[in-house]
Amino acid sequence: MKIETRDFGIIDVEEENIITFKQPVFGFEDYTQFVLVTDSNMGNGICWLQSIEQKGICFIMLNPLEICPDYAPAVMQDVLFTLQAVPKDDLDCWVIAVIGDTFRESAVNLKSPIIINHKTNLGMQVILDQDYPIRQPIFDSKGGGVSC
Repeated sequence: MKIETRDFGIIDVEEENIITFKQPVFGFEDYTQFVLVTDSNMGNGICWLQSIEQKGICFIMLNPLEICPDYAPAVMQDVLFTLQAVPKDDLDCWVIAVIGDTFRESAVNLKSPIIINHKTNLGMQVILDQDYPIRQPIFDSKGGGVSC
């Protein structure tokens, strides 16, 4: 099927790649159908979570281990059940980027990751009980990467 996107124009999407959010992205409760869009020029650590229901809803997501190598979210049992994730190894974890006034001021939300089970194509955003920041800078003040 073809969908119109905010950042990539019209793209082809295989229906089996549509991710249904069992718990929507906070603030976007009316939208539950998304696809991951990647750009091979950007590498594996970045993707876009694009709504198939509304072209203007698209989130830039990063692999949290690229920002915080120690990142180890504790996924609760109810999340595993909701995403039908047994074993837990079926899950991918992404964090939403918050783009600053300048790219160097950008941050990620480590407190509320997006968890996706690609075997069932179910996803959800969770709020972790762990003490992770909502706005973790991607870069230090000198422009280099930061670690948690």
